[in-house]
This record gives sequence, C-alpha cells and structure tokens, in this order.
Amino acid sequence: MRTDNGVEKKILWACRRGDADALRTGAYQLADELYTAALAVLDDEESAHSAVVETWQRTLTALQCWRFAGDLRGRALELLRRVLSQMADPQHAQQIAEIVGRARAASSEVCPAPDELVAALTGLSDRMAPVIAESRQRRKRRLRLALSGGLLVLGVLIGLSGAFYNRVLIAHNPQLQFETLQRRIVAAQLRMVIQQAEMELVDPTGAQASVREGYQRIGLVLEEIINAASLQQASRLRFVKDRIAAQKLLQLARHAAYQSSGEQRKKLMIVVLVLEEAANL
Repeated sequence: MRTDNGVEKKILWACRRGDADALRTGAYQLADELYTAALAVLDDEESAHSAVVETWQRTLTALQCWRFAGDLRGRALELLRRVLSQMADPQHAQQIAEIVGRARAASSEVCPAPDELVAALTGLSDRMAPVIAESRQRRKRRLRLALSGGLLVLGVLIGLSGAFYNRVLIAHNPQLQFETLQRRIVAAQLRMVIQQAEMELVDPTGAQASVREGYQRIGLVLEEIINAASLQQASRLRFVKDRIAAQKLLQLARHAAYQSSGEQRKKLMIVVLVLEEAANL
C-alpha cells in the first residue's frame, strides 16, 4: 500500500472499525500483489485465485483481534505465505519465502488481478464489514468491564480519554472534519492524481471525451474544497455536494479505479474515499 503514511494509517484504522469503504480500498490495493505472488508459486490461475481469497478472509478475521501486528499489507503478505505453504508442496517452502519476500520489498513487477478476483475480494469485504464492526464493539465493552474499578483503572481511563475525546470531537465537529478533508486532499496530491489519469487516456477527444470531462469536473471539485475558507460557506458546500451527486462523480471515480491497476488504482481509490466523505459532510 504505497500511500502517504498518514493516509495508510487512516485506512487501517477505518478497516479496524469495519468500514466497508476502507476494506474495499484495502482489497483494491493488495489484489495485484497477492495474486502475483500466489501465481508465482501455484500451478494455475484458479489455485492462485483461491489462495488470495483465503488470504483476504484470514486478514479480515485478523482485523477482529485485539492486536493487529504491523500494517495491513505486511499482515496480508505474511498470511499469504502461510496459505501458500499449506497449498504447495513442502519442498517449495524456501521458494515461497523468497517470492513473498520480493513482494514485501516490491522488487518485482505485479500481474493485474482478474476482475472476478477483485470482485470476490470486495464482496468478501462488504460481507465481513458488519462482523468486524460488531467485534470492535464487543472488544470495547469488554474493555469497559475490565476498567470498571480501582485507582489504577482511573489512571488508565484518564490516558484513554484524550484520544476518545479527539475522535468524538471530530465526529461531531463538521468544521474539523472539513479541515481534515482539505489536508488529506493536499497531502495525497489528489489533484495531480486526476490530472495524471486524464493524461493517460488513449482517446481523450474522441471515444473517451466524456471520461476526460468527468476527470476535469472531479479536479474542479477537489480545488473548490481545498480553496474553501471554511465549512460555514454553506451554500457553496451544498453546491459541491450537489455536483458530486448530479454529475455522478463518485461512480466515475470508482469505475476509473476499477479499470486501473497498480499505483494508479490505489491513488484513485483514495479519490473515491475523499469524494464520499465530501458528499456526506
């Protein structure tokens, strides 16, 4: 997941909450790498498909645990190594370790995952999202019970209160949400991402003219969000939200991400998340 560290942490945090959009983003970002490593070990595409689905299932299950060691990509690759070790012959253990190691170091080209595999991973993400969210709620309830008495408990609660207050403050402060959204757009250089996607169109003045126009509209929306002085400009914000809906910019961004691969797909999925957040402000 070659995104800005801050963005990557936000995606992981959202995955831990059972956010379906974040889980789909993780699936989009990891599908190519997982499929490439699996295909390098196993004999056929069907087996590689099964290995990746099993790996993502285990990754989603791991997100329900108290601790989730490392980042989402690192954990998924480690789980893929275990899955491949179970599916391949024992004598291939060293080969599996080397292939997964190269994937971890990103030292080899990736093979785009088939559309049906990506669809299977995103569908699995949607089905598991409520389970992960409920698991998080159960962990929180158990934590509250464990911290229900004693002076030591009081000290721990004081330490936790700061982080909890910040989350609640952001959730109930639209202005702070808006400023955070602005910083994310700037930090991830999303305006440049859209410009790059536009430049890579094969026939921008012919068959893909409407796509090019859609990219330009997305770029204008991102610029207006960045340049808005505050969320208090209510009429302007409503105008931006109406444009996202009326011009179907979310659908366009999702389609563009789905049709892309590698780094471009990852960056366009961040654009999708940003547009969704803007539409819900």
